[in-house]
Amino acid sequence: RATLQERIESAQEAATRAERLGGLLAPAEARLDAARRRDRLAHDVAEAQEHALAARESATAAREHWLALKEQRLTGIAAELAAHLSDGEPCAVCGATEHPAPARKVAGHVDRQAEEAALAAHRRADESRSSAERALGDVRESLAAAKAAARGGQAAHPHETAQGGPRTSHDGPLDEDPTSDELTASVDTLRREYTEARGLASGLHAAREALARAEREYDRRLAQQQEAARRAASRATLRDALEREQQSLDAELTRARGAAGSVADRAAQLERQAALLTEAA
Repeated sequence: RATLQERIESAQEAATRAERLGGLLAPAEARLDAARRRDRLAHDVAEAQEHALAARESATAAREHWLALKEQRLTGIAAELAAHLSDGEPCAVCGATEHPAPARKVAGHVDRQAEEAALAAHRRADESRSSAERALGDVRESLAAAKAAARGGQAAHPHETAQGGPRTSHDGPLDEDPTSDELTASVDTLRREYTEARGLASGLHAAREALARAEREYDRRLAQQQEAARRAASRATLRDALEREQQSLDAELTRARGAAGSVADRAAQLERQAALLTEAA
């Protein structure tokens, strides 16, 4: 019974330990998933940064191209107007009658259609830049969230190992930014200890059944011993009664025999006396 009771106590302790480890396992697995997601997002952030940088450069180049064409077109318009100026005649734009430095036509004339096409390209490039920067912001937010989740958000609950040994990495917070390998090792340790504890706890029912059987057998044997003792006591009482009855019978025989050698002799003596009395009468 003592051995079975020890088995039950060990299984109960293992069940408690398994429940506690099970409560730690899910958060540890969540941290590992977050760390793996963080690693993927770090790569995505690098790509998004490159894309955003390229989009900004493209938007800047498109804006500069549009402004250059705009300036070139304005210069061309001024040259067209200047071509119709004559000394002493008022300018159609400013009304001046003197024209000391009229604009001159340059190569690469830019019309309105070309300027508008450059403006549209600039706007598209700027929209692409805005979209790339929004995407970069989104992936950065996701990365920050994954980093926080990988750190656990708060300190994990400390606990002993299944063997009661030194604390492991899952007993508390790891480094501020734990690596996926560190978290994998922590989860593997937790899973191993959880499996071991559950294996020990699985014998609890069998140990309780065995203890119940042992107690029933103990009670049965105790009842048998008590019944045997009762019967022995009953036999002893009967033996004492028989001995007393035997002593009583022996006393009666002694009285009945009197001085004769035996009961038969005494009976014969009494018969003779009875016969003499009969004759005398």
